[in-house]
Amino acid sequence: MKDSNFLKENNARSLWHPMAHPAEMKANPPTIVTKAEGVRITDVDGHEVIDAVGGLWNVNLGFSADPIKAAIAAQLDKMPYYSIFRGTTNDAVIELAEELRSFFAPDGLSRAFFTSGGSDSVETALRLARQYHKVRGEAGRVKFLSLKKGYHGTHTGAASVNGNANFRTAYEPLLPGCSHIPAPYPYRNPFNESDPERLAQLCLAALEDEIAFQGAGTIAAFVMEPILGAGGVIVPHASFMPGVREICDRHGILLISDEVITAFGRTGDWTGASQWGVKPDMLSTAKAITSGYFPFGAVMISDAVAEVFEGDTSGKGAIGHGYTYS
Repeated sequence: MKDSNFLKENNARSLWHPMAHPAEMKANPPTIVTKAEGVRITDVDGHEVIDAVGGLWNVNLGFSADPIKAAIAAQLDKMPYYSIFRGTTNDAVIELAEELRSFFAPDGLSRAFFTSGGSDSVETALRLARQYHKVRGEAGRVKFLSLKKGYHGTHTGAASVNGNANFRTAYEPLLPGCSHIPAPYPYRNPFNESDPERLAQLCLAALEDEIAFQGAGTIAAFVMEPILGAGGVIVPHASFMPGVREICDRHGILLISDEVITAFGRTGDWTGASQWGVKPDMLSTAKAITSGYFPFGAVMISDAVAEVFEGDTSGKGAIGHGYTYS
């Protein structure tokens, strides 16, 4: 590692930081973290603090865990990479898919599609949702609904279902056909309602109204975080997500549970959806799936959705989507 003088002199000089203004980073250089172990991080001047955020809400197992480092090193020695695009696969992804199938079995999710991270996972779920309806003969179902204050990543599709203008305005126009309903946030909402249970019902009524306005036959999926993360860690009333599930079922709309943050124990249950007793049609993951040790994600897919693709004989179920590291 270069010495501290080099690091400080060149801090933010050649690097643009995500989610920050380049000029601000040059004027007020960010903290330089040089060591992380367990729950503690150390900066370039030797100051040690507890990282209560866990990296970016992703280091669930702590920094520098020896079993994880050993597993990564062993895999690198054996085979660092091989594609699983049509025609080839590898042993590691087969074993991982089976592990995830078992892990997510209580959620009714049995197929995995691997990605490079959270935004990739959301983007993949959105694309598969549109394709699902096309395979079923409902090609007009192309729109998406989501919550204001929700966060779903920064890819064009993912940003389009974001409910926060900070991640949208500078990059518009975004994907057409994306609409948002009020989040069940008792502190600030358009209904001036502070009771969480009554607010949940008002938001569900707004969802019904938006579906009626858009036309149920035009909507592919509703995407939501079981607990809204970047929007303010908003915990909805226990009736809200089950209500969304019921409405989606009634109108033939897929429910995508965005669990890039909430999956793998972050909420106290293994998934955020299971916290509310809901089984989604698809579930997007990343972050804690590797505890932040390398970029990776997965979309978990329900039996019902999988059967539509796997039972297709027309060719429409062929997946023309994937990443180098899928």
